[in-house]
Amino acid sequence: MMTQDTLTPLPERFPYACQWEVTCRCNLRCVMCYTDCFNRPVAIRQELSTAEILRIMDELAEAGTLELCLTGGEPLSRPDFFNLYEHAISCGFLVTVFSNGTLITEAHADRFAALLPHRIEISLHAVTRETFEDITLGQGSYDRCLQAIRFLLDRQIPLVLKSTAMTLNHSEILAVKRYVESLGTVKFKLGEELRPELDGGTGPYQYALSEQDLVELNQQDADLQRDACRRDSVEPPPCRSGMHRFHIDAYGQLQLCSGNRRQSYDLRTGSFHTGFFEALPTFACDWKAPEEPALIRLATHHA
Repeated sequence: MMTQDTLTPLPERFPYACQWEVTCRCNLRCVMCYTDCFNRPVAIRQELSTAEILRIMDELAEAGTLELCLTGGEPLSRPDFFNLYEHAISCGFLVTVFSNGTLITEAHADRFAALLPHRIEISLHAVTRETFEDITLGQGSYDRCLQAIRFLLDRQIPLVLKSTAMTLNHSEILAVKRYVESLGTVKFKLGEELRPELDGGTGPYQYALSEQDLVELNQQDADLQRDACRRDSVEPPPCRSGMHRFHIDAYGQLQLCSGNRRQSYDLRTGSFHTGFFEALPTFACDWKAPEEPALIRLATHHA
């Protein structure tokens, strides 16, 4: 009997991980949100139906996708969210949910506990109610977020709490990190970059920290400083979006990543297999590796 001692490497192009923006609707209006411009009735009515999402999920599973991140908007604002979530678990995906936490009730936490996610990531913007709600523009959102965190912790659901460093909350970022560390097994993530809105608006940038502010913030914490030094010291590799990772938006458009939506393949009218293996390799990305000269290229590779 032959045994295999090492894992077989993935093919050069394989649909390993999907980030799926299942909706742009949300119960909050966070000032830095890049999807909120589509949090409008006309746009929401154009989003994928339950049946369409389930069909595409089945195609992803058939193609071998392992990791699935359900994000938004606020994914729990879809009335069918748990239909989608439970189907994703039944397909065998390792499911991550990005949420603002404010819609997670005790009953929802029980449903997550019954079918455990790979993890849930919740945005915790600040440690004070005033700052938190200056960002979310949602009265009561601070208390509901903290309550959801308690519900999930009580059920030992894998949890990540994350913050985006902005002018509105930069004085509380380290306090957020200390709070997360006090929770024991919970991990903390810090984001520093803001994105333009999906319709091209630049509103979020008014809350961006200066380079000097970011440097000073990182210098106050050993973990943040170490991460910043690691990022600065390593030459970023060529972008490989579309090789093992890909993005689907709320309207069924397959894209290289959430940050590059210049070209799309419509999964409403075409198959995922065709979109991933035939369309994505043709999509442009400013951060991809340059093509090798044809005379010295030994084999064809899509980067």
